[in-house]
Amino acid sequence: MIAIEDLRKIYRMGNVEVRALDGVTLDIEKGEFLGIMGPSGSGKTTLLHMLGLLDEPTSGRIVVDGIDVGILNDYERTMFRLYKLGYVFQDYALVPDLTVMENISVPAMLRKDRTEEQYRRDSHEILQKTGLWDRRDHLPRELSGGQQQRVSIARAIVNKPDILFADEPCANLDTENSRMVLDLFREINEEMKQTIVMVSHEDWHKDYFHRIIHLQDGKVVSDGKNGTKQS
Repeated sequence: MIAIEDLRKIYRMGNVEVRALDGVTLDIEKGEFLGIMGPSGSGKTTLLHMLGLLDEPTSGRIVVDGIDVGILNDYERTMFRLYKLGYVFQDYALVPDLTVMENISVPAMLRKDRTEEQYRRDSHEILQKTGLWDRRDHLPRELSGGQQQRVSIARAIVNKPDILFADEPCANLDTENSRMVLDLFREINEEMKQTIVMVSHEDWHKDYFHRIIHLQDGKVVSDGKNGTKQS
């Protein structure tokens, strides 16, 4: 599904060189629920942004479904994101003046291979699956934080992406709402065979992941369900 080879991201601040990613190599399998964990500043979000084509690495290679995404031009990258990838952010990133239904429908409307009937049907299906049907005509400000994050998840999966990326999706939620979001991720993963890559700093989230990557100083220091140390 995803092959990452010697991925590096270097930022320069004056004369200081910051290695946000320092030679990350790993594979992510189709249908895997992968957790990326590590201390603040370890490179978690940077890695997620590289994999999600939201930023470009300084060097290294990312291959998704056999496609070397590093050779795609800007238009091709945009279309690849639209058709293949979904994103959930910690701040929800909803359009405030659009209803729940409209927010969810936006990615489907942008695709050129969907009729209005198709994207409406897909949006209705996702609303039911995420328990948002009775909130479909509400604006984001009329929803709780947990409901807004469920809208964000629904929007991310309406196009049935191959891979769902989630960057600290529970950061602004209490434990109860966090568990609801993670239970929804687990359901999506199991029922839809959805590949999910999620950044988290909460230790109890480990129970939901099939596999855990630990980063420190831009390097993978452990990889496995039990945190087996790399040699």
